Amino acid sequence: MIKKATVDARVMTGWMLLFGSLLLFFISLWMEPNGLSSLAGGTPSLWMIFLASAVFATALGHMFYNQAIQHIGAVESAIFINLNPLFSLLGAYLFLGESISHTQMIGFILIVLGVVLGSGVLDEIEVFTHRSKMMGKKC
Repeated sequence: MIKKATVDARVMTGWMLLFGSLLLFFISLWMEPNGLSSLAGGTPSLWMIFLASAVFATALGHMFYNQAIQHIGAVESAIFINLNPLFSLLGAYLFLGESISHTQMIGFILIVLGVVLGSGVLDEIEVFTHRSKMMGKKC
């Protein structure tokens, strides 16, 4: 039998982000022509935005996703990762004032439909409806 992993989601997220950050750091040293000297031109507000993005968007987002995998399983969690483009679209509309095209709206609908179908919500509604009908007949 396959034994369930016992690594805490926070520990897993920490190691994942540490190794990923180190790998990206060394790749950036190789790819960036000016190296670390290009980082010196950043303003304090730019560094605060960078830090907030790293902590709130990246670290907390990955931690919550890994906790979801730990609690409800990989298959169910993977379905909801498809909502990323949807939230990106809504964020661009709300915070950046971008317009939403008809093609994006169709994509929005397809994403929501895919998540609803993949998560089994329709099956649960059908079971609930069937139980309600059966309870109504017994009374």
